[in-house]
Amino acid sequence: MMIWLLADPDTGKFTAFKNLLNSFSAHYPDVKVDFRVLTRRTMWRSLFAHLRDSRNRETADIMELPHSWTSVFAKLGLLAGLGGVLESFDPDRYPDFLKKGCVTEESDTVFSAPWWMEAPALFYRPEALKKRGLSPETDLRDWEHFLAACERLAAANRRRGFYPVLNGAGRMSAAHAMPCIWNRGGDLFSEDMNRCTLSKDEAVKGLEDYLEPALRGYLPLFGEAVFEGGPFYEEAAAMVLGTRLPVSPGGKSSFTPVRLPGARKKEQVLGYNLAASSGSPNLKEAGLFLKWALAADNCRSFAEDFGVFPCLNSAFEETLADAAPAWREIFSSPAAPPNTAVYPTAELLLDKALWHASLRIARSAYAREDLVRELVIAHGEIDYLLSLY
Repeated sequence: MMIWLLADPDTGKFTAFKNLLNSFSAHYPDVKVDFRVLTRRTMWRSLFAHLRDSRNRETADIMELPHSWTSVFAKLGLLAGLGGVLESFDPDRYPDFLKKGCVTEESDTVFSAPWWMEAPALFYRPEALKKRGLSPETDLRDWEHFLAACERLAAANRRRGFYPVLNGAGRMSAAHAMPCIWNRGGDLFSEDMNRCTLSKDEAVKGLEDYLEPALRGYLPLFGEAVFEGGPFYEEAAAMVLGTRLPVSPGGKSSFTPVRLPGARKKEQVLGYNLAASSGSPNLKEAGLFLKWALAADNCRSFAEDFGVFPCLNSAFEETLADAAPAWREIFSSPAAPPNTAVYPTAELLLDKALWHASLRIARSAYAREDLVRELVIAHGEIDYLLSLY
């Protein structure tokens, strides 16, 4: 049995998964199981390659997918209904905001199961802010004050290698840009999900806000992710934009999480699901692994090993109870990316636009017109896809 796992900037995820796999193999020694790590782009292309040529292009028996991919690949016939793979799967055991990520838009048939989730937040070092007369309550409450705080931190510390804020994932991404778009009253789609709104002024201004720290030199555009063992932690920055608490190699952290600056009515939550391939000859074994991985103790220990949240209600509440208070505030108004056939492509196109903007910023050649032009092209492509569904 083969499992495809999504690549992650935190190597702790793979250590946690190996532990999970070892415990599964100890209980089911007759099940031969292995896994491969694929980037989002590679997995996306591999699934479509298998769709075009199922005889010569392999797929996995089990796949980890962003929950927003469930609908498109279920509609394409690549995912097995979990009712025939996993006994007594109950969506009601998961938070309401994750349930739509298990099914297609038109059906209640479950094709994937929530596994773990994370939410973008701002992590800060209290002593670094206090030293410069800054407080999270006032100076991190909205994007304008956040930029002013970055300016003060940059002016006070010109040491080589120091940045006021780091990007926890190592690069700009659509998923992390959405809170800035929401701050401006924008979104990727209209409320009825029938039209793209990516090139509207509110969305463009939100993306410009997201890029502004990099434009001003407060945030490095390219670098290693901020996780255990990485070079960026502690004294390298006063703040980190990310989803997981930055820690030093000793496993401790001097950072504290707060919600991202802004006046949003919702907070971005990114969910990751497990699904079985419809063409798998090992669906019985796949069911055994899914049952094992999704058990309360196992999903909780797996998530906690690399600083994320389990999706199962009971495990999630236990983890949240032990977490910093800011996480309860963030999860009080969660909004997961829409699980529609068009959303994954829209996210990929926005990621591409942000990548090109990052390159232009790095070359000191950034211009708003270039960003708007690329967003208009993406907007047209997304509207075309929406007309097909």
